[in-house]
Amino acid sequence: MALEAYDFSRFQERDGSAVPAAEPKIQEQPQRQSNVVELPEQPEQQRQAQPQHRRSPLKMAAAALCFGLIFLTALSAVHSEVQLTELTEEINMASKSLEEAKSREIQLSMQAAQKMTDAEVEEYAVQQLGMSKLSNAQVTYLHVAGQDQGKVVQDVAGGSWLDQFLSTVRSWLAG
Repeated sequence: MALEAYDFSRFQERDGSAVPAAEPKIQEQPQRQSNVVELPEQPEQQRQAQPQHRRSPLKMAAAALCFGLIFLTALSAVHSEVQLTELTEEINMASKSLEEAKSREIQLSMQAAQKMTDAEVEEYAVQQLGMSKLSNAQVTYLHVAGQDQGKVVQDVAGGSWLDQFLSTVRSWLAG
């Protein structure tokens, strides 16, 4: 590649008496050597003598198997994400339904409380059902002697040795 020199004298003002400037000398740089190495061509016989690389069926099968495993792994990951999204959506819908049911229950409780106050319930019980408030005449006391005990008698002779052992332990614990 040669360097180009610029002639600046063309842009300067010229007098009729001025001597044109001498053109500068251009030094050419030596050409760089190329790093490309050319190989001698091989004759046809040598080309045919070289073994051609063929892919082994075993290697191809292993590569296909690896690709299939990677594909199935990616497919299962996508399927898992889809299932997770669907379950999350179902949970969100159930939570929303639960919140609505709780709200509805509070609303109905308040409506029921407004319809019947405690005084109205008491009045209904006295007039319609014939009930009355608790009085001393309605209370009956029972006195039980401390020595009375009740025992369940059971045939211990029957059953396996384990049943007999458990029955004996129960009788010891009962008193």
